[in-house]
Amino acid sequence: MKARDLPPKELIEKLKEEHKELPDQIDDAILTFKTGNLSGAFPLIADIREKIGQHTIDEEAVLLKIIIEKLGKEAAEPYIEILQAHVKITKLVDDAVESTYTGWSETENLLLSLKQELKNHHAQEEETFFPKVLQLIS
Repeated sequence: MKARDLPPKELIEKLKEEHKELPDQIDDAILTFKTGNLSGAFPLIADIREKIGQHTIDEEAVLLKIIIEKLGKEAAEPYIEILQAHVKITKLVDDAVESTYTGWSETENLLLSLKQELKNHHAQEEETFFPKVLQLIS
């Protein structure tokens, strides 16, 4: 997977759209799972993992690169810290996928944790990270 080839402003708008869509997609996966439709829930969870993977690559390879190039690595530290949440988010989504292979007993809790972690992380990105990128490219 590689970063999407979009200008930074358009990429940020796309990422913000995904911030709004991901919680609903997680809810859909939970609802599908809770109704016993495991074969329907798995592709929804796998799609969430793919979207989060693409999202992470875009933010780190494109937007963080802009911040580091413009500010230097030391001054970019607060923004790097925001993106370090990607490690926890990736682990949660990978664990949710893995749980579908091991009996689904933890799937719902993992998806709920993922949803909460994304909510907190997306707020940081939209309040701090994205505005800094936009300021630096203006």
